Amino acid sequence: MLQDIRDKSQGIVVKIIVGFIVVTFALFGVDALVQSFSASEKVAEVDGVDITRTQMLQGAETQRRQLISMMGGQVNPALLEDNVLQRRALDELVQRVVLANQASGLGLGVSDAQVDAYLLQAEQFQTNGQFDQNKYLNFIRSLGFTPLAFKERIKQDVLIQQPRNAIAGSEFVLPYQVESISTLQTQKRSYDYVSFSLADESENTSVTDEELKAYYEANKANFKTPEQVKVNYVAISTADFYDRVSVTDAELQNAYQASIASLAQEERSASHILIDTSERSDEEAKARLDEVQGKLDSGVDFADLAADYSDDIGSKNDGGHLGYVEKGTIDQAFDDALFSMQKGEVKSVKSQFGYHLIKVDDISKPDVPSFASQAAELKQALLEDKARDALLTAHEDITDLAYASDKLDAIAEEYGVDVLQSAYFGRDGGSDEITGNPSVIAAAFNTTVLEDRQNSDLIELDDNQVVVIHLNDYKAEAFQSYEETKEQVTSIVVQNKAVESLRAKAEAAKGSASTAWTSINDAQRGQDEMTSLAFSLPHPDGEPVVEIKGLSDGDLALIRLNTVDVGSDIVPEDQKLAYERYLNQTQATLSSQGQEDFLKNHAKIER
Repeated sequence: MLQDIRDKSQGIVVKIIVGFIVVTFALFGVDALVQSFSASEKVAEVDGVDITRTQMLQGAETQRRQLISMMGGQVNPALLEDNVLQRRALDELVQRVVLANQASGLGLGVSDAQVDAYLLQAEQFQTNGQFDQNKYLNFIRSLGFTPLAFKERIKQDVLIQQPRNAIAGSEFVLPYQVESISTLQTQKRSYDYVSFSLADESENTSVTDEELKAYYEANKANFKTPEQVKVNYVAISTADFYDRVSVTDAELQNAYQASIASLAQEERSASHILIDTSERSDEEAKARLDEVQGKLDSGVDFADLAADYSDDIGSKNDGGHLGYVEKGTIDQAFDDALFSMQKGEVKSVKSQFGYHLIKVDDISKPDVPSFASQAAELKQALLEDKARDALLTAHEDITDLAYASDKLDAIAEEYGVDVLQSAYFGRDGGSDEITGNPSVIAAAFNTTVLEDRQNSDLIELDDNQVVVIHLNDYKAEAFQSYEETKEQVTSIVVQNKAVESLRAKAEAAKGSASTAWTSINDAQRGQDEMTSLAFSLPHPDGEPVVEIKGLSDGDLALIRLNTVDVGSDIVPEDQKLAYERYLNQTQATLSSQGQEDFLKNHAKIER
């Protein structure tokens, strides 16, 4: 599989490099060589604590996976570029070291038992209220951590959270602050407005070629064709492994048994008469049971006998009816008897509660599908699982093949797929599944692919498909001609002229006696966009405040604020509590951020 590497390892250049390493070992020893490599590992130092390149790269990879997990195909590809991720990862690592040093300086600590307790109680690692080891391992693998590294990360998280909690816990809100928020929220405003339609004005606005050309020349830098790439790629999916995996009859049978085991169990509707032995001797209880059995044999109704003789106060007045019962829900002896009986049969049995006279009212059996009806579906599911595992196992081999060659042919041949070609796309991505994927876009414009013309690393599109890409062609950013941009320029110039015209009309309307105002009285905060604009105006001081404001659809509004009612409505206590919580959280966030900024500004940081 790695024949290309082996072939290239025979070259004279490789032999020279190997010879250099041998001489270095001989003359300076192992320590000198190791130190020369490890020295370049440090990318920053914070108060004497080193941050390594490995930590930065792992942090960048974790951020990349988190962004993709949270935002999927909506993530901006620019956020996935290596330099952006590495810069953010380094900033985060610096901040974590600063906070960890603070916690250590305060004598704080976290035990392994605390970390274990935290992980066991975390909801994201639970299934049906119980810790799920598989869910836990899948989660940390998705972030690129080993179990030990993840526990260390959590330990540090808990440690640095302690000072934050202390700061947040020390915050408090005074009554006047809550009252101020309440007053602002209950404020009402009365205003008049006139709206001016941009769409109507644009229809009546004309422009000349001279105006269009003048705008184009003045703003030529805004009219560019962005850089674009075309890539070759191989896409390998679980479907490509179907012919490499197989399902045995034993596996199929096991899957069938597992599937029917999850179905509802057989249930039996039962009634009983309990003769309690806690306050009777065994002989007395058996004598009473025989008496009941005799009356039942003589034709007395079971429900009537339950009402007269049963010691089960929960069922005696309902004819002894227990409802539908699954096996294993009552006493073992009761279960064994109940599930060995036929419908309508009556049998006596002794349990830990006493003697029972049991009657089977009904039997409900689950509708279990046959093996034949499920075999095809189960086989396909098993094939998909095995193919997915095979693809995951092949990740390393695919990565090796991508690294060993500067083409995609070896990968395509190994996995029986074609080398495909994309259309041109820019940094905002293409329209198909491959070129629209943020990870593919980021890889396409990465230095390795774009400048070095090498294959990309393996890119996971999802659990069922991976791709490797290679640059096919590159188009640099270029200016568009006037002819190419004329339609766009026309739209911009027309809109700009229309806005200027509307603003002139709005200014003229300020002092006109014929202006047709629309009046709004006692408007409440946030009820609509026009009211929100009215609440952005300063309080009137003797005379109304008149201003021109822009609306979200491009229209203009002339707003005249007449009065402001400072708010006299009584605010419910639960609303005041909500305001108090909001203020408390806001102050805690600001205080924590201020403390972190202070620590960072006073730390000795070398990058």
